[in-house]
Amino acid sequence: MEPVLDWEARYQEPSVPWERTGLNPAFTAWQSWLSLQQGTVVIPGCGRSPELQGLAELGFSVVGVDLSPSAAQFQKTALSAKGLHGEVIVSNLFDWSPDTPVDIVYEQTCLCALHPEHWSAYESLLTGWLRPGGTLLALFMQTGETGGPPFHCEIAAMEQLFSQQRWIWDETSVRSEHPLGVYELGFRLTLR
Repeated sequence: MEPVLDWEARYQEPSVPWERTGLNPAFTAWQSWLSLQQGTVVIPGCGRSPELQGLAELGFSVVGVDLSPSAAQFQKTALSAKGLHGEVIVSNLFDWSPDTPVDIVYEQTCLCALHPEHWSAYESLLTGWLRPGGTLLALFMQTGETGGPPFHCEIAAMEQLFSQQRWIWDETSVRSEHPLGVYELGFRLTLR
């Protein structure tokens, strides 16, 4: 495993360019589907994203996992300020797993932050976290460039990574413009 970027130092910078000022447009697009679901949702690399609170407001049991202690504290404070409950864990994702398989993983910007040589291990990790029939809400970053983070998540490569042997892809995608001047394509995948 390559050395981990110092995400804590990045969160201490005056400007954090990957953060949005509100919910990801894909979250809003998926909200009617989400409102019909229940159970536990994990957000890997949750950072300070408002989706953790948004999912808790929909009644989910939420778990956020992030390397940054200050991002985790931000999430705990934000949940508490809204009277919401959730678990926020400071950990390397490859060193953590839920006690029992979860219903949904909300993959927003974690995959694109990992070097592509670790994507296969990450896909296996998510497969282990989800229950059979569980859902991966995945936002695949489209930068059109080499290098990163964020790394370009070409859809053809994602279809190989999240292969139909293990995953059922919803054919509908959601395009979500990103503050970095790029965009994400969101898909709902179901674990076989």
